[in-house]
Amino acid sequence: RERLVASMIGLPLRGKAHMARRLKRYLEFFHGFQVKLFDVNDYVDKADGDKRLLEDLREFFEGRDSQPAGPSRKHMASGRFAVLYVTDTYEALPSMWSGHSKWRRRWMANILEEEVKAHAIFVEIQVDDSSTHRQEYMDRLERSRGLPPGSLAANIVMYSQHYVTIQGDGSEDDLAYVKLINYNRKVVTNNMMQTFLGSRVARFLGNVHPYSHHLYLSRCGESEYHVVDKIGGDSELAPRGREFALRLAEFADTVICRQATNFACVTLSSWQVVELPKRLRAAPGAPGLLASGRWDDVPGAVEHNAVSEGMHLTKFQVEGSPRFDDCPPSVPALLKAIGSGRSVTLVFTDTRGATGEDAALCRLWTSTAIRAKQTVAHFKKRNITLSGGKVWAQLGHREYRNLNEMYAGEYEGLTSEEIAVRQPKEAELRDKDKLGYRYPRGESYYDVIARLDDAIQSVESYQEPLMIVAHPAVLKLIYAYVKGIPREQAPDIDIPPHSVVYLGHDGASEMVERNYVLGPPRSAA
Repeated sequence: RERLVASMIGLPLRGKAHMARRLKRYLEFFHGFQVKLFDVNDYVDKADGDKRLLEDLREFFEGRDSQPAGPSRKHMASGRFAVLYVTDTYEALPSMWSGHSKWRRRWMANILEEEVKAHAIFVEIQVDDSSTHRQEYMDRLERSRGLPPGSLAANIVMYSQHYVTIQGDGSEDDLAYVKLINYNRKVVTNNMMQTFLGSRVARFLGNVHPYSHHLYLSRCGESEYHVVDKIGGDSELAPRGREFALRLAEFADTVICRQATNFACVTLSSWQVVELPKRLRAAPGAPGLLASGRWDDVPGAVEHNAVSEGMHLTKFQVEGSPRFDDCPPSVPALLKAIGSGRSVTLVFTDTRGATGEDAALCRLWTSTAIRAKQTVAHFKKRNITLSGGKVWAQLGHREYRNLNEMYAGEYEGLTSEEIAVRQPKEAELRDKDKLGYRYPRGESYYDVIARLDDAIQSVESYQEPLMIVAHPAVLKLIYAYVKGIPREQAPDIDIPPHSVVYLGHDGASEMVERNYVLGPPRSAA
C-alpha cells in the first residue's frame, strides 16, 4: 500500500493548519484514503518528542484499517496519508519535524523512507502580507485570538530569522514538493506530477485558500416528474416549481448579490391581507414600508425566514401574477394593488438588502437539466465594470454536466412502485449499501463523487459567492464535503426542497450555516 506524508511548512500564519484540514477532507472524500493529521506542537514538550512522533507515524501506517466492516469497506483506496502541520510555528522550531531548514527537510525525507517506508511531500506556503485579503485574514485571526493589532506580524519577523525556504538552486530537487505562492495565484511543483495521486494533490492544493467562501445550494424547483413520483428524466418545472423560480430570483438578487442576511418570503391569505394595516408601517424619513408587530403566525416564519420588526417590504406578488412587483410607498396603495379576495406573497429583507447596491461579484452554476435552467430563468442579468475596464457578468450562468442528477439507468422515468414490481429486491440492495449501489446501467454515489472532483476544486478556489442549483444526490455530496461529513453518511442528508442552504467559512473562524425556506410547499408525492 502507498504511504505518503505531507508536511506543511512556511512562515507563521500562512493557514497551514487550514490547508492540512482541507487536504485531509479531500483525500478521504474523493479518493477514499485513510488520512490522519499530526500536530507537531503536540510532541514539542514531550521527552523524545521527535522519536514519539516517528513511532506514531509508524503505528498509523502499520495499524489495522480504521474503516468499519461493511459494504463500504470494499470501496477503500489502497493507501494511507499522514499530514504534518503546526498550530504554533514559532514554538515548533526545536522539533526536527518542523521542516524549517534544508537539513531538517532532508532528515525528514530520509527517516520516513528508511523507518516507515513512506514518501515525503513538502508543501510550502509563501504569502505576500501586503494584499488586501491577507490583511483582512490577519485582522480576523488577531480578533479571534484576542491579540492586539500588529502582534502577529511581529511573530512572523522573528520566525523568518530561522526559516529557510525550499531552495531553487537544485540542492533540493530530489525532494517532492509543492510551493504555493499567494495560495492559488502561483504553484510550483517538483517530483509531483509523475503519479496520479501526486498530480491530484498538487492540483487541489493549488486551488485552496484560507479566505472567505460563500456557497449557496438549492435544489431545482418541483418538476413534472416529481409530481407523479418519477425518478430521473429531464422534465420541465411544474407550477409550484415555476413559483419557486420567481422567489429564488428575488433571493439571489437580495441575499447573494447585496449580501443581506435576513430574507423572508411569506404568503398571506385573503383574510390576512385585511390585517396588513396592523402589520405594516411607513418608513420614517424614507419611502417604503416596514414590518411592524408580530408575524409569527405566518407559515414559514422561522430562523432567517422570519419577518421581524423593522424589516423592509421590497416586493409583492398577487395571486395569479407571473412576477414580483416593487412595493408601493403606502399601505393603502399596496391594498389597492392586491385587490379584494386574493392572497399575496411578500418579500421582506434587512436594510442592506433593501437599499444597498451589489456588494459582491457573484457566480451561478447549474446542471444541464431543463428544470435547473428554468429554475434560474428569472435571475436578473447585469454587467459590472471592474477596474481596468473588465466587465463581470453578475450571476453569469454556467451549465455543467458533472452537476447532473445521478443517472438511474434502466429506471429512468419510472415510479418507485413500478421499480418495485420489476425488481422487488432492488430497494433492499440499495439500503444495504447506499453509497455503492449502482442503478442497472446507471450510476452510484461513487460515480457522482468521481465527476464532482473537478467541480469541488473550482469551488475551493473561488472567493466570490457561488450559487449552485442542482439535484439531491449532487447537493448531498457537496454539502457533506464542505461540512466535513463522511461520504458514507451523504445519502442520508436532507437537502430541503424549495429552500436555499448557505455555507460560509474561512480559515480563521467557524463555519456558518443558514437555511432559507422560500416555498411554496412541494406536492406530497
